[in-house]
Amino acid sequence: MSSIPNIQHLAFLLLLGFAPSLIWLVYYLRQDLHPEPKKMIVRVFISGFFFTFFAFVAEWAFTKTFFQIDVLCSNCLQLAPNFYHSMNISQVAALSFSVIFGLSAIEEGSKYLAAKSRIINSLDFDEPVDAMIYMIVAALGFAAAENIGYILQNSDNALNIAYWRFLSATFLHTAASAIVGYFFAVSVIKQKHHLFFIMLGLIIASLLHALFNFLIITAGVFQHTAVSLLGLIIVLFCIVAFLFHRIKKMSFDIR
Repeated sequence: MSSIPNIQHLAFLLLLGFAPSLIWLVYYLRQDLHPEPKKMIVRVFISGFFFTFFAFVAEWAFTKTFFQIDVLCSNCLQLAPNFYHSMNISQVAALSFSVIFGLSAIEEGSKYLAAKSRIINSLDFDEPVDAMIYMIVAALGFAAAENIGYILQNSDNALNIAYWRFLSATFLHTAASAIVGYFFAVSVIKQKHHLFFIMLGLIIASLLHALFNFLIITAGVFQHTAVSLLGLIIVLFCIVAFLFHRIKKMSFDIR
């Protein structure tokens, strides 16, 4: 009998983890004038959810390789302290941003693959706006897995985590993937420059993702306020709205 409350508590925590993604999902699906099949939405969401674990392994390998540089260079660890002490705060910030960008690029690439692997040969992928919708759905699945992880690790503060990740990280994932989705649609229309537009979308999304994470991580060092993050979120919201407006005027018929 004592296990019942634990199961109920776990179910509550899992629901909290999914809640931010599901709320944003309802909002974004209203942007599509021709709703996508529910079965495809579920498949892409699940794909995004499980690609989180692929991203986690890739990020682990990236950080392990970057920080355990003795694997690549036996003398580097002896030189590293002098190297870092010789850097000014701007150089340290630039190096830190580069690492954060690398991690952000892994996540953006993972979300892109999660969506593309499900939709690229699907008959349901029949208009440009679908690219943005499905990329966002994959991002929401990705964010749900992250949210569940954070909440399970900090269950005493679960409600606050769910609330703030709804406003910040979950939205960030959708905004970044919406940008990738836009350029993915353009790449389908302009086949001759397919790779260019895919890479452009991933780079822009990764830069914005990295900037968001950088502002959070360095808040204590550079005395950032909530205004910085709020400003970035507002800018991202406007960018996504603009891209939805533009992409609804496009068509795959001109391919």
